[in-house]
Amino acid sequence: MNQAQLCDAFVRISRGVWRWMQRAQRVQNPSLQKRALPWGMTLRETTLTDYVVLRLLEECAPAVSVFTFPPALEAQTGADMELWITDRRSWLGLRIQCKVLAPDGHFHELHYQRNGQYQTEQLIQAAQVVPGCQPVYLLYIGPTSCGHLWWDCGRCCWPPVYPIPRCFPATWGNWWLSAYSVQALRPATDLPSLSRWIVPWHCMVCCPIRPSLEVGGIGNWLRETVFSRDDSRVEPVGQPPRYVSLAMNNQLPQAWEELHQLLEGRLVRHLTLLNV
Repeated sequence: MNQAQLCDAFVRISRGVWRWMQRAQRVQNPSLQKRALPWGMTLRETTLTDYVVLRLLEECAPAVSVFTFPPALEAQTGADMELWITDRRSWLGLRIQCKVLAPDGHFHELHYQRNGQYQTEQLIQAAQVVPGCQPVYLLYIGPTSCGHLWWDCGRCCWPPVYPIPRCFPATWGNWWLSAYSVQALRPATDLPSLSRWIVPWHCMVCCPIRPSLEVGGIGNWLRETVFSRDDSRVEPVGQPPRYVSLAMNNQLPQAWEELHQLLEGRLVRHLTLLNV
């Protein structure tokens, strides 16, 4: 795929998430709970993440491969997905935790704790032991966000490499947020507090200052945007971890125990490989 095609796909997927969240808000909710809102279907991050990976397969095949592991493997670590990007010369990984904006404008599970440890710390620790991998959140934001999003990027719409309407953030559903930023923002969960720290996910492949899709360029973009406030070094590597290599060659083990041993505690729900 060329850059324009990949950009189109990422934008459509992001808008698709926004539309799903918009539709969910229209569902009537005749709950018996006194505090329940009279409207709105609850969309979980697993539902929207499944949607995202399926749309990636639909929009970007054969450049994308997706491997889904047993739910028990994700439940122990707090990672919804790992995305590994390659140009066949180098590799860059993103260990991703997904969160959904609630109708009241808060990410109530952003600072989730398990056994006394924040999920964010688990995400960071699991990423740090894998060379070339960075910990990041993928935030799903629906129409309740109107008026709160802020993205100061003069390159987003000018020069107009892509259609101007694509740069209207109210219909973008997918946004990146560094896991290190989540640590710094704790205990804030409201969208206005997070809005200056988040970055549209499709800009990773749409940014017009990069003339071509290369892993080094994507790494530079991540370092200058998503991880700009962090001490994290976003550096591609020459070889991916063994489980990624096995996935590329369709040699992943089938048994749960073997998968658990192969991942060495870096368990995950979805493994997505993107060949740019």
